[in-house]
Amino acid sequence: MSFTEPLYLLYLAISVGLNRLCPARFRPAFLLVTSYAFYSTWSFEAAGLLAVLTLATFGTVALMEKSREAGKTNLACMGPAAAIVLTVYLMAFKVALLTPAHGIAGLVMPLGISYYSFRLISYVLDVYWGKMPAEKGLVNFAAYVAFFPQMVAGPIQRPADFFGEMPPRPKELVQPVLRIALGLVKKLLIADNLAPLVNAVYGHASGFHGAPLWAAFYLFPLQLYADFSGLTDIAIGSGQLFGIRGPENFNRPLTATTVSAFWRRWHMSLTTWLTDYVFVPLRMSTRRAGVLGLNFSIAVNMVAIGLWHGLSDAFLVFGLINAVFLIVETLTSRKRAAFFKNNPEFDRPGTWLGWFVTFHLILIAEVFFRAPRVSNAVWLLGHLWTGLAGSGAQLLNLIDETGTRGLAIGMVGYLILEVGERYRPDLKVRELYAEAPRWVRWSYNSAGAAFGILGLALLLVYTAGKRSAFLYEIF
Repeated sequence: MSFTEPLYLLYLAISVGLNRLCPARFRPAFLLVTSYAFYSTWSFEAAGLLAVLTLATFGTVALMEKSREAGKTNLACMGPAAAIVLTVYLMAFKVALLTPAHGIAGLVMPLGISYYSFRLISYVLDVYWGKMPAEKGLVNFAAYVAFFPQMVAGPIQRPADFFGEMPPRPKELVQPVLRIALGLVKKLLIADNLAPLVNAVYGHASGFHGAPLWAAFYLFPLQLYADFSGLTDIAIGSGQLFGIRGPENFNRPLTATTVSAFWRRWHMSLTTWLTDYVFVPLRMSTRRAGVLGLNFSIAVNMVAIGLWHGLSDAFLVFGLINAVFLIVETLTSRKRAAFFKNNPEFDRPGTWLGWFVTFHLILIAEVFFRAPRVSNAVWLLGHLWTGLAGSGAQLLNLIDETGTRGLAIGMVGYLILEVGERYRPDLKVRELYAEAPRWVRWSYNSAGAAFGILGLALLLVYTAGKRSAFLYEIF
């Protein structure tokens, strides 16, 4: 049941309606039931595996907490061991995907395994480090692990934040629906219309040169951002309808002026998770090594980000390239800061230059993210300038084959999205809404709901038969 299917929207509407009719004390149990029902539409076996893992983690942490209270330090140290077991569990499926028959992954490859594994690991380590007490309620804990709006591709919510909203008290309706609608527009009108050209080039990169390669080089990051942020919008909006506010995942990342700023704005729930549970512990253990220890910690963290997406040479190089960018940025930060301090007239040009350079560095790295193998990425990058003068006709033929109208819709849609995210007219509307009389708010809610439902219906009809899976569903 994909987020872009009308069946999902129907399931969501029914679940939200029943959830609001439930007494507050029964809502955690209701969330648990609806989440497992949703998960079971993908795989009953994977749902069973998730239940076993949830029970095992809950019991392990409960035992660890009791052992700590009783002064049994040998058992109280089960936290790191449990985190290692969960990591091995995740890696086993990732490795199994590399085998010809896909091993156990071919039988019960769990939906969202990376996301719920990270939620379980963060719970185990947060309790072990004393950041939060062990959750006493199994239902609350199981609902946190399996909460279906966040199951497909996050965002990765921290356990304390989730438990702090239990039992959920849903209040908003219009804003979450509009957030879901925005996510569907990003996916169906922008990402899916940019995808045909990108797929055609990356699928047969060796058959192109010059202009078509440049088109894919620039369009894929736009497609990826619209696709993934759209998925996150649907997840966050769906969660808000149940009274669960998930963490934000994006903050205009493609406008960042440094690579480090990009990673603070891109897939924020993953990057902050890895910072807290990988980079910081590693940096603390290597702090005596000075700059060498810092660079090592950065490299491990970025390689972990790359391999989290999949165990391939392309994802490994993607992580290593970003590590090099960040290490160079770290080593030159003081000199750059001193230069701009002594030459303030270069602040504005420096900001624009920083964006231009950062944008293209990210685009180079994302070629390795998209390409199936390193060799494909190297070919694309190595032939961007080859035959450029005579490749315009090849690009026009490719656009004609993949759909001129769709590409135009996707590009104009992205331009509108970028302007909207820059000026945020929705914030002004919220400000006016809060100050408006009750009858105005009621009218706004009614009109918004009506137009939202009609718009979603028209969008789903328009894109029927053209919808594709989200790029991040496979992770």
